[in-house]
Amino acid sequence: MVKQRLIEVSGSQKLAGDNKMGEVFFKRFTFNQLVQHWIMIGSFMLLVVTGMPVKFPDAWWSPVIIGLVGGFEMRTTLHHAAGIGMVILGIYHVTFHLFVDKESLLERKIMPTLTDAKDFWQTIMFYLGKAEQPKYGRYSWKEKFDYWGAFWGMVMMCVTGLVLMFPFIAMNFIPFAYVHLATIIHTDEALLATLFIFIVHWWNVHYSPEVFPMSKAWLTGNLSEEQMKHEHPLEYEEAMRQMQENTANSS
Repeated sequence: MVKQRLIEVSGSQKLAGDNKMGEVFFKRFTFNQLVQHWIMIGSFMLLVVTGMPVKFPDAWWSPVIIGLVGGFEMRTTLHHAAGIGMVILGIYHVTFHLFVDKESLLERKIMPTLTDAKDFWQTIMFYLGKAEQPKYGRYSWKEKFDYWGAFWGMVMMCVTGLVLMFPFIAMNFIPFAYVHLATIIHTDEALLATLFIFIVHWWNVHYSPEVFPMSKAWLTGNLSEEQMKHEHPLEYEEAMRQMQENTANSS
């Protein structure tokens, strides 16, 4: 297994008196991961824009949005295309990490552990003023919740979406009541995912005081040293230890 390169020095420089200092960044996402994230953002936003008018057909803004996207038929086409795109992205993501990225599933740092449960409880105690803020490694329990929640949501939306796209075919295998149930699950899960992304996810990533108005990691794939120290102190300490070992070995 190839060890990931944790640190890189950017080409930008800051002036400190007469001295130039290079700004240190930590690699957070590969270009492959960035592209996947961009596609996810685009398909998700298109699904929200074209799906919410159906969830709330009596809202004043529903016909406005449908008109802006070119009518109801075009809305349906765009919604289906975005859904298919997201499914293809999910299949690519799983296939890549199973057959291209050879790292053992049990060794992946994104897998939930008992430490995450402890960190969650410590976070609650921290908000109550009864504990220190937990220190995170590469992924905090919040990030793991985001990641696996997206998986759960995509599977649920894919299954129910296929039922809604082909209801008469679906009724050859399941009762009509289940088709109606799929409509409820699909739209309610879509609303839940939208609220979670726009409120919880964006707060954790962009709206927190440390990075407001936006973290640039989703654009550059890098975290600044200050961000690294604050958000992933354990990984930062590991990176510093590796750097010291490499320096000692090369001298």
